[in-house]
Amino acid sequence: MTLDSQQPRSSSATLFGTNRRKLIPIALALVGATAVAGGTLYFTGNDKTPTADRVSTNAVPPMTAMTTTAPIVAEKTPEMPVISASSGAQPVAMTAPISAPAPAAIQPATSSAPTTTNLATTLAMTQADPVGARLALTRLLDRRELNAADEFAAMTSLRELNAKLFFSPAMSVGDPLVRVYTVQSGDTLAKIAKKNDVQTDWRIIQRMNGMKSEKSLRIGQKIKLPVGAFHAEVSKSNYQMKIYAGEGQSRVLVAIFPVGLGELNSTPTGAFMVRPKSKLINPEWKNPRTGEHFASDDPKNPIGERWIGLIGVEAHNQGFKGYGIHGTVDPASIGKQASMGCVRMSDADVEMVYELLTEPNSTIVIAP
Repeated sequence: MTLDSQQPRSSSATLFGTNRRKLIPIALALVGATAVAGGTLYFTGNDKTPTADRVSTNAVPPMTAMTTTAPIVAEKTPEMPVISASSGAQPVAMTAPISAPAPAAIQPATSSAPTTTNLATTLAMTQADPVGARLALTRLLDRRELNAADEFAAMTSLRELNAKLFFSPAMSVGDPLVRVYTVQSGDTLAKIAKKNDVQTDWRIIQRMNGMKSEKSLRIGQKIKLPVGAFHAEVSKSNYQMKIYAGEGQSRVLVAIFPVGLGELNSTPTGAFMVRPKSKLINPEWKNPRTGEHFASDDPKNPIGERWIGLIGVEAHNQGFKGYGIHGTVDPASIGKQASMGCVRMSDADVEMVYELLTEPNSTIVIAP
């Protein structure tokens, strides 16, 4: 059931313009291509309606406790490890330094990955061609032809590859999902993201480079940046959210999260995008059923620390209001129909999704 009181105040904002027209066909195409699989890859609702379209300053999320205006201090240039292809069954080599940045836009991987292959062949690629193996494993899982045991093996291998290729400071030669940036005087992560047209929240740069604080930035330091937009696909039947980088045949599965859904099957389906100005950190919430108000820093606030508002882009779901992706103070509700219709996640998982999904770049497809 749609609750008007769940509508973020930014709902009257002008929608995406040319960006919306460009992304809607992608979103609609994803509806028919949504893949579902069991298990949890890499990471592991009382629904909250924000009462303001801004980030609260009352609390600082664990990954962002930093001073963004700290000056950059010159020192010896750190070296970035590189994951290079090895021969035979040798372990992945970690060497340094990076000599040249990767391409600045998502391109089809230049690896030896075949368009289709069997699981044994793909798993054998992981050491010699990790970038190609990641793409091939994604295609295998998207075809949904693996039995349960093979599916688990594929997701386990993909989790390990993503931990090295994406969620670490290491850089793999020929990886189209990342590029290298050399830190300059006056840089902050937010400035770096803006001038490099990074299509994610700047906090993901901190996460993937293993930074405890932005203060660790140094002039000449080489850091890894994400390339392109990220998209989500939610399977209601599996209580699962998949996050993909890119679209089409070159898209790569980077993470799978367990989710909770709306009671009485109330979570709407179809293609969605991030509602403009609806991404909030530590927002307030008023329960539309009871009228109870929860302050932004209230540990009992039912939806946790993140809110990502959704807006439908199909004829049947454009009228839905107040739905979103958020955290929860009830972890036991993950994997169940317990929210007022929203997609709920653990606080740690929704922090990651908050950093990856952005407006107007990302599409979110919710399938039955």
